Amino acid sequence: MIDLIKKHWITSLGILFLFSAFTYFLKIAFESGWFPPEIRVLSGFTIGVTLLFSGFTYYRKSALYTYQILSGSGISIIYATFTYIAFTDNLNWPYNVMLISVLALSALTTLISYKYELRGLIFISVLGGLLSPILMKAKPEHDMVLFAYVLILNLGSLYVSIAKKWQELRVMTFIATVLVYATYYIYFDPTSWGRPFFYAASLFMVYMAGIIFASHKEKDQFTGWNLYLSLLNAMLFIFWSIFILGSFDISFTVPLLVVGFTFMIASVFVYLLSGKNIFPGLIYVCLGLVLFAISAANIKPMSIYGMEYVVTTLLWFMVVTGAYTIGQFVKSYELRYVSYAAWMLLIIYWFTVAWDVQWITIWGIKYIPFINAGAFTWMLLASFGFYMGKKEQKENPVLSNLFAIVSNIILAGLFTIQIRNIWTAYDIDHFSRPLAISISYIVYALLIFLWGAHTKAKSFRIMGTIVILFTSAKVFFWDLSGAANISKMIFLMIIGVLTLGIAYINKRWIDKEETELPNPIKETEDNTENA
Repeated sequence: MIDLIKKHWITSLGILFLFSAFTYFLKIAFESGWFPPEIRVLSGFTIGVTLLFSGFTYYRKSALYTYQILSGSGISIIYATFTYIAFTDNLNWPYNVMLISVLALSALTTLISYKYELRGLIFISVLGGLLSPILMKAKPEHDMVLFAYVLILNLGSLYVSIAKKWQELRVMTFIATVLVYATYYIYFDPTSWGRPFFYAASLFMVYMAGIIFASHKEKDQFTGWNLYLSLLNAMLFIFWSIFILGSFDISFTVPLLVVGFTFMIASVFVYLLSGKNIFPGLIYVCLGLVLFAISAANIKPMSIYGMEYVVTTLLWFMVVTGAYTIGQFVKSYELRYVSYAAWMLLIIYWFTVAWDVQWITIWGIKYIPFINAGAFTWMLLASFGFYMGKKEQKENPVLSNLFAIVSNIILAGLFTIQIRNIWTAYDIDHFSRPLAISISYIVYALLIFLWGAHTKAKSFRIMGTIVILFTSAKVFFWDLSGAANISKMIFLMIIGVLTLGIAYINKRWIDKEETELPNPIKETEDNTENA
């Protein structure tokens, strides 16, 4: 592609100047009323068709270079005529007729260029077609027609550039389309964000899909121009999202998440289609994680107080889990340890804000314990900690125990806040909230012993014992103070049953340890027999 640009960039620039001068002349003639509208349309088609047939005569003489310049210029003038028809108020052509005509011309140009290897023809015609709307100014009410027109040209250009591996056509079309979008955004000065954001998102998605398919077709391992163009495409969409939504005082968190998720999904396709080449897919994943992080840092307060903390935590959680997954996949200890540290910091952040998260009424029920956004966040953080602890159990037992201990502390926070919210939501006075929290702590100790028995880590027996002793002290010296009542008796019975359950688990755990210990007498007998 570089050699092609070196050879023909001056020629292309000269044609561009001539086309711009001619189109600008037509614009002046049209706006000055030198000719009736019908004559203007007729003259545009006549000049375009004349150039087409003039080019065809050179094609018959095998002068392909001259043929492509003349015919490409002719098609560009026909495109310019179509844009005049679409954007003028003096003619009453239905929009669907104009779009069908543009679609037919684009399909014909695509077919001829594809079949006869006419690289310059489609380059010149598409460039002229995309520049025409810039010179033939549309009005704000024409934005949908303009979008459809530009989309048709882009799809035809992408198809040929991918099928024939003409990268310069893809790059030119992208740059020209961005220029059209930027020009019209400034010119229209939109009063709402919906349509301009939709156009920017459509451009992003079309080129994202096209570039991935092009890389697969060209077998370039998703590197080079295609990777560069995809990154440029994403950066432009991020810029436009922030600029457009910021102009209307709307958070740009959602658009960044869209791009982030798109990159994550694209990384999977890139990895599979590139013969499982890690590098390009890793770039997409890292960009997605960065966008998640930026989104999390720009969450604005929501109508339900505290929900912004939930959204922020969940976004950062995706960053942490994404970094951990990449570290596992590429076997990078550094990246895994970064994710560990990030998880710890995220837990500290969540512990400082979780108590202020308000609940949401679901199905008319004021509060459902463990089925709410806050509880979901607690459980996600704890589950990831237990998972990491399990994965690190063989390689790094100390780190594994640390993760499990922190995860258990998260569960303690979960139980505490769920009990507190139940009592607050339903104004429960006839049952002791301190004893209910103590029950949750005993359940928590039960889970600790279960996890310890599962992982065979003695540190959890120590931790569970500490929780039981602390809870017991809390019950006898704090929760039972005041008048005696039947609710306290019921709660004590529950605590007693749970404590017996813990004792049973601990006994089974000890018995299993003893059976797994080597028998010194048996070993002595075996050694004697061997001797």
